[in-house]
Amino acid sequence: MPRKSPSSRARSSKSRARAKPDRSSLSVIRTVIGKVRDLVVGLGLISAVSFVPQSVVEQLPVHAQTAMGIATDIRSLLVDVGADAANGIGALLDGTSAPAPVVEQADSLLSELTGWLPAGLTDWLPWAGGGAVPPGHAPRTASTFGAAKGLLYDRIYHRYQTTFYCGCTYNRSRETSLNDCGLGVYAGQPRADRVEAEHVFPAAQFGHYRNCWRTPSSFSECREADGDLLSGRDCCQRVDSVFTSAHNDLINLVPAVGLINGARSNYNWGMVSRGESYGTCEIRIDSSIRRVQPPEKRRGDIARIMLYMQDTYGFTLSRQDQQIYEAWNNADPPDAWEIERNERIARLQGKGNDYVSAYRPL
Repeated sequence: MPRKSPSSRARSSKSRARAKPDRSSLSVIRTVIGKVRDLVVGLGLISAVSFVPQSVVEQLPVHAQTAMGIATDIRSLLVDVGADAANGIGALLDGTSAPAPVVEQADSLLSELTGWLPAGLTDWLPWAGGGAVPPGHAPRTASTFGAAKGLLYDRIYHRYQTTFYCGCTYNRSRETSLNDCGLGVYAGQPRADRVEAEHVFPAAQFGHYRNCWRTPSSFSECREADGDLLSGRDCCQRVDSVFTSAHNDLINLVPAVGLINGARSNYNWGMVSRGESYGTCEIRIDSSIRRVQPPEKRRGDIARIMLYMQDTYGFTLSRQDQQIYEAWNNADPPDAWEIERNERIARLQGKGNDYVSAYRPL
């Protein structure tokens, strides 16, 4: 076998030297990989913690609730970053300037994943539907009200922590800032300092006509092991899939100052000439006729929600209410936030409100 010349051996030695990184480079690479690994593990743990059910979070101390809120924000940020990265990669791969809507595809995939999971586990997952729905309507609503509230606060009103009627801001612990919305005089009063999930179409209105609401004693499933009878609302959520879907539908849920939510009760909407007002908030409640006049800037939003609930679940509106809602819809078209809110809900539930997405005067 012929020997290599000295020059060939030198070139070969130089090639091997270039191909093999020195020890200092390897040390840097190992350090970077270790940091990335630690970051991934840390973010994974934070994301896992953020899936703790809202019913459990509400029982934690205030500082722990704040930490859980931060974990949820980090998880949402990770989702946003991942979607942006996927969009960018997709655009580079197919050479287009308008990549496929990755977020919607991810939501679809997560919905399919929900069907593979054991019953009961879906309530822990923010994307999960779980609630049975009327045939042909198909909103993927949460199976429990606690899960629906978690989605409302953490996903729909994420980075838009403002109450629906009075425009009060609130923090991750759902404590209201009453001074910035003209309700400062009510600070410290029952339910004034906290935010609550409000049904725009009152649950009592669509529940009162259902047997499970009126006579829960007729349902064996509505008795606890110790013999205690569930309330009509709780009974319907246990045995009535249509009620459960309507009750937990995010389109019908908005954040409200607890004091306003309590005063509104289950009264219907309309115009009133008298009644109680609340600071500078433009809502007026007349308990003598059980009617509530909402702020002018919210009338169209309310109208479109009420009409959606009628169409989706077959709830009946009076002719007078129908006319009022049509007039409010026409006078107050959807603004940018109402459209964004509807899009967020559609990504979670698989269906939005057509009165918003395909708006037209009625």
